[in-house]
Amino acid sequence: MSNDSTNEFDVIIVGGGIVGAFHAWFALQRGLKTLLIERNLTPRDASVRNFGTLVPSAMTAGAWQKRGVESLDVYRELSRETGFPLNTRGTIYLALTPTEREVQEEFSRVGPAHGYQSNLIEPAEAAKLNPAIDAENILCGLYFPDDLRIESRGFMQFLLPWMQRERGLHLRVGTVAIRAEARQDGCVISTSSGETFSAPHAVVCSGADFRTLFPDVFAASGLRKCMLHMARTEPLPAILPTTLASGLSMRWYSSFQICESWKKLMAEPTHPDVERHGIHILLVQDADGSVIVGDSHAYSTGDFEERYQSEVEALILQEAQKFVRFPHWRIAERWLGVYPLHPDRALFEDVVGDRIHIVTGSAGKGMTCSPALGRETIERIFKAH
Repeated sequence: MSNDSTNEFDVIIVGGGIVGAFHAWFALQRGLKTLLIERNLTPRDASVRNFGTLVPSAMTAGAWQKRGVESLDVYRELSRETGFPLNTRGTIYLALTPTEREVQEEFSRVGPAHGYQSNLIEPAEAAKLNPAIDAENILCGLYFPDDLRIESRGFMQFLLPWMQRERGLHLRVGTVAIRAEARQDGCVISTSSGETFSAPHAVVCSGADFRTLFPDVFAASGLRKCMLHMARTEPLPAILPTTLASGLSMRWYSSFQICESWKKLMAEPTHPDVERHGIHILLVQDADGSVIVGDSHAYSTGDFEERYQSEVEALILQEAQKFVRFPHWRIAERWLGVYPLHPDRALFEDVVGDRIHIVTGSAGKGMTCSPALGRETIERIFKAH
């Protein structure tokens, strides 16, 4: 916590998840006196309840794919500066059906024109890269060697204190911003600890919290929430150096829509319960040997009944076991994640009184694209004023 006696800043960031953290990072890069307010002692929500995948391969062609690529450069730079490790082994999407293979073959041809770099690989090569792959059950793989991954829990616990210690970030953790007021010459943020802070601008990156600040804005926004099931196995041998994604992921990720054959893939039937629960498969292995496996998707405009469903987990594991073989599938940890999204907009942004800038609703793209989003917002604010 800062010992600075003044409560005046150049910019205040509300929310210390991945979106808020990178807004703070680029504010600091511009030499701005920056305060970040985080309600928890460390971020606990969507920024740590994910796979840590940094995947331009999954981003919509155009601006979002470009943001993903630009963000990877930031992650690499940050890893060099801080020493926090990055997994640089890439992502492999596995085809289990002829139509999935058709999409992969087409993507390998048309992807480069859209900025995607990938290699079509045979089952034996995929299994050589990841010993857990059951090569007999896959038809081919599409390998994106430039995708990255970071262990998100450790990264988020590390990043804000490092920015405070090494870059001069003013940090208030365990503190809720309970009121934000825009005024003619700036804005004022009041906190649960009784402090009041002022700055010419504030950026609110409050994730799926639609009730603490500006509930009227969020109520009228059309934003909703997505809840997903994830699990972590007990430690396994080192068998998944890359991120693995299934053919279901190719149906899910909008990058593959550049392929004409994607429409055919979407018409191909899947298990009705898999479709009903919005399941696609990602697998990543952490340094301790545990494998994170997921996930599912359910939507609501209100609150969820946050109940982990064993039947959803069983479907996820059933799909994963179609293409990987583990020595065991003992689950050590289970959790639910929630992130905000908008049905029509790839990102929700709003401005209150020309001074308070709301940025949320990136619909699961936060880990991959937050560096680019943070840079864009900070540059836009401080070039315009």
